[in-house]
Amino acid sequence: MDCHSRSATIVGYALAINKLFELRSFPIPADLADKDNMMSKIIHAREREENIARHRSPLTKEMYVEMARRAETSSRDSIDAVLFDFFNLIRVGGFRVAEYAQKTQTKIDEFEYASGNKVVKAFIAIDWNFYDAKGHLMTLHNLDGLGETPKKLRITFRIQKNRKNGQKITFAADDKHPHICPVRSAYRIFLRAKRLGQNDDQPMGVYLNHQGVVKYLTGSKIAELLQSIAKTCHPDLTKEEISRFSSHSGRVWAVVLLDEAGMNPDFIKSRLRWLGDSYRLYLRDTAVLQMKHIAALEQSSFNFISLYGDNCTTLPDIVPEDDNMGSY
Repeated sequence: MDCHSRSATIVGYALAINKLFELRSFPIPADLADKDNMMSKIIHAREREENIARHRSPLTKEMYVEMARRAETSSRDSIDAVLFDFFNLIRVGGFRVAEYAQKTQTKIDEFEYASGNKVVKAFIAIDWNFYDAKGHLMTLHNLDGLGETPKKLRITFRIQKNRKNGQKITFAADDKHPHICPVRSAYRIFLRAKRLGQNDDQPMGVYLNHQGVVKYLTGSKIAELLQSIAKTCHPDLTKEEISRFSSHSGRVWAVVLLDEAGMNPDFIKSRLRWLGDSYRLYLRDTAVLQMKHIAALEQSSFNFISLYGDNCTTLPDIVPEDDNMGSY
């Protein structure tokens, strides 16, 4: 069975197999009503994944601009500044929410191994290494962000959903567009965490609330802010459409951007850390792809028009009236 089939297709396979077993008076192997049945678990997991993909929308360019404007007019340690910095980095890294946010604003989420050892799920300072223009590791940092700007960021993904723990991916600075450079955003996140008193073994997704108290970034807070931004930028969207913007929208956005850029599946899976082809569930019918479709057919269209223009007859604009009805 194809592990990348849609849940409805898998259900069809399972029911067909069950029918075959029933005809031979054998117990059915795929009891979909039994939550502990392995086939039932696979189908339900697939359904959940499809529902997440179907009900999560990527950021729009208008939302991205509004997010940047809010960050620019807020204090450097505000929730708006933190949100922009993280999504600016997520735009190229496609982070999962557990990799940078917590479930609550005051408690750190941990992953527990079978041995009983616990580790912090989200990025901590030692997971991010910054390099200068000569490729040297930067070890001295001015907490106010003054001094040399890093040119590369190497991230270690200690805990991953795909179980490839410890994977390292390097991101280059975008010097042509410094305002939205992902490495600069990452450096601000790194320095902010240190400035707000986070130790090297504590998550970096922190901000100061209106009372001046340090809080952790959470998935629910991200959803609240994104939906507020969506309402501002797209007042014509329905309540249901607004609800599709959540912390998962960043990962969807990263996939859509690479797809629009025409990157091949191996590149998308490698850079955004997908083992299988489930990323395809997140692809969207965007305006960029629609125009690319037309552009891809440009030569074919030109050939048709050239041939059509050489061989077609021109129809008259005025057709003479025919009064001859013939004989009956």
